[in-house]
Amino acid sequence: MKSLIIKKDKIESSLSKDFVLTQNELIIPQKIHYQEPIKIIIQSDQLDDFQIVVSKETTIKIILEILNESNLEHTYNLHLNLQDNTNVKYLLVSETQSKKTTIFHQFSVHRDAKLELIGGFVSHVLDTKMHVDLLKDGAEVKMRTVAVSSDDNHQIIDASITHKAPHTFGDMTNIGIANKRGKIVLNGIEKIEKGMKQANAFQTLKGIITSDLAVVEVNPILLIDEYDVKAGHGATVGKIEEDVLYYLMSRGLNKKEAEKLIINGFLKPVIDEIDDEPLKERFVSLVNSRI
Repeated sequence: MKSLIIKKDKIESSLSKDFVLTQNELIIPQKIHYQEPIKIIIQSDQLDDFQIVVSKETTIKIILEILNESNLEHTYNLHLNLQDNTNVKYLLVSETQSKKTTIFHQFSVHRDAKLELIGGFVSHVLDTKMHVDLLKDGAEVKMRTVAVSSDDNHQIIDASITHKAPHTFGDMTNIGIANKRGKIVLNGIEKIEKGMKQANAFQTLKGIITSDLAVVEVNPILLIDEYDVKAGHGATVGKIEEDVLYYLMSRGLNKKEAEKLIINGFLKPVIDEIDDEPLKERFVSLVNSRI
């Protein structure tokens, strides 16, 4: 897998020469269907205004991993720009150990571009803001995120989609899983601006707690300024259903094993997208240590 490693004082790249790379921007060439994903690893403590541009009519999968084991405060500002008629699958994984990590990630989706955005968050203390602008007719985003917290982990996931053009589609499903004293806040905001006819906006927020001390807060918000649209949302918070646990325990599993099996089922859409085996093994191991 071709990769780009962003460190504190340098960038290491094994990408082919048709990619244009500067200190603050990566441009992926137009009219190419990439069979293999590319991986971007951010190891620096700070990253200001790094932009990835996917040029017109290109199809690609991008895995972006934010990996930092220091306990310093980290701030990352990222922007993914999908030009016309692109098709992008984007996996964002954050596994930082700092006392506070802040991620600002903006996504711009242009005419007939399709973005599948998948997020996996297992950081210690995290405040992440993911904002998607659907800018032209036919722009689409499907967002799926999972955050897992335990012990004293505190993660805030702000996910927002704004429809700035008619005939756009936005769908988000965000899941928070908290164990022990873990805390997760899921904020889902989707806005359809006035005049953006036949836009579609849907969101689902789900919180799962496996301890009486754990907290998951979900806040679904729809802001609709147009009549000719379709929109809907739903939110739930609770423990794993007792009848599901009972069924699995009747098949020979203990309660902890049953809970892990169910939770790993929620994680499967994220795990299945991790093509990098060392990252997949590390992510699964970290998640299971928290649940």
